[in-house]
Amino acid sequence: MTETEGQRRALHPAENRVLKRVLEITRDAPPPIYVPSDDSLLMIDAIAGPPLRGKKVLDVGTGSGILGLYCAMQGANVTASDIDEDAVTEAGKNAERLGVQLKLIISDLFSNVPGRFDLILFNPPYLPSERVEDRSVDGGSGGTVLAERFLHGLGDHLEKHAYALLLLSSLNDSSSLKLRHRAFEFSTVAKRPLFFEELEVLRVRLRDDLTV
Repeated sequence: MTETEGQRRALHPAENRVLKRVLEITRDAPPPIYVPSDDSLLMIDAIAGPPLRGKKVLDVGTGSGILGLYCAMQGANVTASDIDEDAVTEAGKNAERLGVQLKLIISDLFSNVPGRFDLILFNPPYLPSERVEDRSVDGGSGGTVLAERFLHGLGDHLEKHAYALLLLSSLNDSSSLKLRHRAFEFSTVAKRPLFFEELEVLRVRLRDDLTV
């Protein structure tokens, strides 16, 4: 799934049809809900390919619901969570429009999420900021405050041999982040350069000697 520089992976026609339907529903999300953008599409690239039917998927910080909805339309059993009640409501409305089901939870990352999952998705706010004024984009110091908290709780919610997909930017210090979380193996599965940054999606899984 790794991309060539400057290009997104070409989706299978069926995957592309699903994505177009989901984008039609989610692209007009009302503020302050995050509207799908380049980072959202890169996450879709990283998700696409492996069969999702019957998989237990958790979409953390679902926003408009784009990632969870895409997975649900591929047959996954999706739990979508967000700290913002309005975002959870919007994701539910979008699921109704598409005729799919999401289990919706208001949660600060994993705080209210029970169980373990085959795939966990997180496209966090990653812009470095001294203060979090817009929590849909501001990622605090280094832009990795939420990514750090996500990784601290991740191991308790992964099924054996499962993995997470986490989006980061070249604006973040991903090398230091990886060093601070040695319980995980990290690999880049998709990337895309933009005007002032490069986005990458990391596959994150527990080291084999730590899986449960």
